[in-house]
Amino acid sequence: MTLATVLRLNALSCLGFGVLFLAAPGPVATGLGTPPAWLVAALGAGLIGNAALLWLSVRGGRAPRRAEVLFFCMGDAAWVVATLALIFAGVWIVTPGGRIAALAVAVMVGALGLAQWRRLPDSDGTARSAL
Repeated sequence: MTLATVLRLNALSCLGFGVLFLAAPGPVATGLGTPPAWLVAALGAGLIGNAALLWLSVRGGRAPRRAEVLFFCMGDAAWVVATLALIFAGVWIVTPGGRIAALAVAVMVGALGLAQWRRLPDSDGTARSAL
């Protein structure tokens, strides 16, 4: 799978969850446990913005820049760490179903981030092959 494909998959994931979080912040918050609905909606808006950035990074078939891919990798890592921290601290993500869903999403986000990292372009823009 090419870096562009991974970035597009990440964009679609962000778009899907962003739309869900923006369209139904109350039910999503209730399903997770106790996060404020406004925070879920704000995350949704941020995810939609991130989806646009991901998609733009490969627009017109151009090779994504190293700094862009690093930005997306760091964002994915932050998502995973924040999810785990909230679950282990017993903050906001407190329902059994919410924990399972959040962990499943964290695994997917982590896998996408790792796939991006493994295909990180060299400083000259040449994409590395996946290991």
